[in-house]
Amino acid sequence: MSSWNELGVVDTIYEEEYEHSSSSSPSLPPSLYSSPPTPLHSRVESWSLATRQKTDVKIYVMGTCFHLHKDPLTSRSSYLKRQLAELSEITLPLNITAQTFAIVADFCYGTHVVITPFNVAPLRIAAELLGMTETNGKRDENLKQITETYFRRIITVNRELVRVVFCSCLRLLPEAETTAFLVSRCVEALNSTGESEEMLDGCVDDVINLAAEDFQMVGESMQCRLDSHDVLYRIVDLYIKERSSMITEEQKIEICNLVDCDKLSTQCLVHAVQNPRLPLRFIVRAMLIEQLNTRRTLLRTTPTTTNHQYACGHQTGGSVSLGSILYRDAAVREAAQLKAEMDTTNSRIESLEKELARMKKLLQKSEKERISMEKKLLQKSEVETRAMEKVKVSHKSEKLLLESEGEIKSGLGSRLEEILHESEMEERSIVKSSARSASFHHEGREANKIEKGERGSASFAGFRLHFGGERTEKSSLPKFAGNNNGQGLINRLKGTLWMSKTASRCNSQSKSTKKKNGNGDRSNGDEDIGVTYAPSDHKRSRSLG
Repeated sequence: MSSWNELGVVDTIYEEEYEHSSSSSPSLPPSLYSSPPTPLHSRVESWSLATRQKTDVKIYVMGTCFHLHKDPLTSRSSYLKRQLAELSEITLPLNITAQTFAIVADFCYGTHVVITPFNVAPLRIAAELLGMTETNGKRDENLKQITETYFRRIITVNRELVRVVFCSCLRLLPEAETTAFLVSRCVEALNSTGESEEMLDGCVDDVINLAAEDFQMVGESMQCRLDSHDVLYRIVDLYIKERSSMITEEQKIEICNLVDCDKLSTQCLVHAVQNPRLPLRFIVRAMLIEQLNTRRTLLRTTPTTTNHQYACGHQTGGSVSLGSILYRDAAVREAAQLKAEMDTTNSRIESLEKELARMKKLLQKSEKERISMEKKLLQKSEVETRAMEKVKVSHKSEKLLLESEGEIKSGLGSRLEEILHESEMEERSIVKSSARSASFHHEGREANKIEKGERGSASFAGFRLHFGGERTEKSSLPKFAGNNNGQGLINRLKGTLWMSKTASRCNSQSKSTKKKNGNGDRSNGDEDIGVTYAPSDHKRSRSLG
């Protein structure tokens, strides 16, 4: 490896003008490693004091606000020059962190930035995104030139530094690849050191975590930059091995197409032919390329043998043997046959791919039909289940209704019986009280004494009620044939209530008549109520006068 002096690490690449501007001696070449940068706010204050101008722009970068001057920014960055032409407050929508932008702003104010393997990738990307291609003088360099020089002269010659930059670039995708091809250049640098296997072992965790789109973008850049695709094939094989369950078959085919089989070595071709993880089309292509390379090798050696035999023939007598001519013709015919076989195989592969695509479409269609049929069956079963549930609920409600109706009927019957019993008891008590009252008022009068069996005596078992000349006689309470007949219970209840009311009225009228006449007799034109006892052979008796 070359020494540090030969690489130019100690030598300088740009001069520190702010320290030696007054010196008349020849300027020294600028240095890769300058002094630590001045804090940005101090630099802004110094600029304000020197120019007597206040900060006139605000730039927001990922939530951080920078109060800066417009002139130094627009003199270094073409992007900021366009954005700040009419605005004094902008927000950077770019993939630039606040720390990186602080270094860029410090550079715009004239401070020489310190570039390290950890910030070279962010600064290189920021220089491309912000258009840091402007200079302030003939001997001045812009940020893009400074970072590019550092990457080429310091990073690419050291495998450990390449790994550091490679890991930092993976976190800055896709800008790291679209702006400066940093990822593919790191892989190219690792490949040039001859330690590809160690590189894959050290970067395996970072590579497998890339998304399929980012990996494909990096692979496309590597495809154009690499002369040999052995490293690219190993990376692709590693990526498919680790993420085969996370990517689709189409993505796998697109990733494998990044590898050019014509640029693979014989060892990689043999490995690809025996690799079960790769798509079938790529395996067949690798197999054909391997056979073609073998035939090419044979064809290269055949003219040499023929020329050697031809020279020997000239030495012996200038004649060419028939065997050499036949061997050459056979090799030509074999090459033509091989080419025809390759064309036939390619056409077969294409037809198989078309058939496979058609079968996939049919499978997808049948799968959709199956899913729709399952949905219909599921909906039908749900409808039937709901109907059965409704029937069960209706049966259950009918059963509950019948039970409640029976309970209501039984409760109503028992309640009617209780009312009937209470009415009978009340009727009996009223009859007894009426009889006692009548006997009490008539026992003092001999003329009005009622004999046994006569009308009005206590032994008379019937009531005779007279309302306006109409007489009604009830000798006993009606009896109902059965307790389960609802109409009979209602009629019985009505009869009982009527008898109770009649007895009450009889008793009250009897008492009022006794008070008026003084002798307990009652006479009232149309109404005549009496209590009599009639034996079985007694005829209708007249009412009390």
